[in-house]
Amino acid sequence: MSNAQKPNQDYNIVVDVDDDEPTLEFQDFATSNVQQGHMNTAGPAAPPYQPPGVGNEASQTNGYSIWQVEYWAQYFNVDSRDVVQRSYLAVVPKDSFLDVYNNNPDLWGTFWIPTSVIFAMFVTASMSQNISDALAGVKRQYDFTMLTFAVVTIYTYVFAIGSFVYGVTKYFGSQPGLMECLSVYGYAMAVWIPISVLCVMPFNWFRWVMVSIGFASSGFFIMRSVNQIVGRSNGKLHKAIIPLLLVAHALLVVMFKLRFFSYAVSAIPGSDGGPGPEQPAPTATTT
Repeated sequence: MSNAQKPNQDYNIVVDVDDDEPTLEFQDFATSNVQQGHMNTAGPAAPPYQPPGVGNEASQTNGYSIWQVEYWAQYFNVDSRDVVQRSYLAVVPKDSFLDVYNNNPDLWGTFWIPTSVIFAMFVTASMSQNISDALAGVKRQYDFTMLTFAVVTIYTYVFAIGSFVYGVTKYFGSQPGLMECLSVYGYAMAVWIPISVLCVMPFNWFRWVMVSIGFASSGFFIMRSVNQIVGRSNGKLHKAIIPLLLVAHALLVVMFKLRFFSYAVSAIPGSDGGPGPEQPAPTATTT
């Protein structure tokens, strides 16, 4: 019996040694590295979508603060050819204005075009009234309240309504650019420069035609550009602002007509063969 137990004891010792030996395992290093993120065969992730104008405005800051001159100087980095092209697209909106503008946003036209309209309206309205008063034989005095009215009305319309469009479309997720919203209303004033000159003509029906053309041209340009901005969002509720903007634009045009393009031309008394102004009767003198 003792001899039979020895093999069992040897066998138990062998089993114990086998239990202590490490177990060989095969690992798939490629799979483990992929799981751990060490192997990334895919290319770089695509950048998030940014609508036109937003990325360009952000990239132009170049780390400058809004209080630095360099921050604003970059928005005036355009030449006369760029401004003329954009003004033409605002007057004759056959192509997309925003597609051209967002390649190089500027504030030059946004500010100077409304300023030029203010000057043109004041000068042409004063000239027309001078002609009317000269034909009527009335001494003319310049009305500088027209200049104040033009400054307040045009600047308020461009910058207040433009900022309103930016705020509303931003709230509804259209991701607009503030500069592009202001530029739409700034460049929309370009059509009123030639119309101001043409409205010097002393025909009221002709002035009504010119004002109607200006309303249609600038109104279509604004509605088309704003619709392009709000179209970046899938929502439909904020499209209700477009009729409101059209009403605001119509009110502006009516004020233009009544304040700057309304004057009557009357002939000099007596020039048509009728009786002229009464002369005082001669008085008799006695000696």
